[in-house]
Amino acid sequence: MTIEVKEKLYTVEEFLNLNLPDDAELIEGQIVAKQNPGPSAEHGDIITRLTFHLDGYAGVNAGQTRLGKFYSGSACTLGQPNGTNYVRPDLCFVLDGRTPEKFKGPIPVAPDLAIEVNSPTDDNESMQNKVDAYLQAGVRLIWSIYMVQKFVAVYRLNAPNIKFLNLNDELDGEDVIPGFKLKVNKLFE
Repeated sequence: MTIEVKEKLYTVEEFLNLNLPDDAELIEGQIVAKQNPGPSAEHGDIITRLTFHLDGYAGVNAGQTRLGKFYSGSACTLGQPNGTNYVRPDLCFVLDGRTPEKFKGPIPVAPDLAIEVNSPTDDNESMQNKVDAYLQAGVRLIWSIYMVQKFVAVYRLNAPNIKFLNLNDELDGEDVIPGFKLKVNKLFE
């Protein structure tokens, strides 16, 4: 079945009332759908490795107070439920106390950390639009992982420069997950 989508800008409410594939997202009012059949095994492996390391540090924090919660593949309105963004970060982190104790549906706030694993079929323009939407919503730290080229682009809220990390560099949780560090090459083992 083919779904005809009009050339217009949509709100989250209008977007949610359309019968679209699960991987469709709304970025600045425009519907974006992946061109591929879904994430690859390598994509899933990178997310699993990262989740293991991050949750072991920030989710449990060596038995101390949990710093926050990770969400994998969850929908997010970026804190603007009536806005024009409805995205699905591959993995995101929200500090404790920023969401209601219990909620249904998409994550109701902009994450503190958003992580995207770029697949070979992801085009640079749509990925940059998504990063821009994260930054405009106030996401403090974004890791954009390029699995084919094996590097990570790091974006910071209110920082003019993008930091590029190669296999010998370390991911750094900075002030979002203080003390967390992971060699980039660990993502691709």
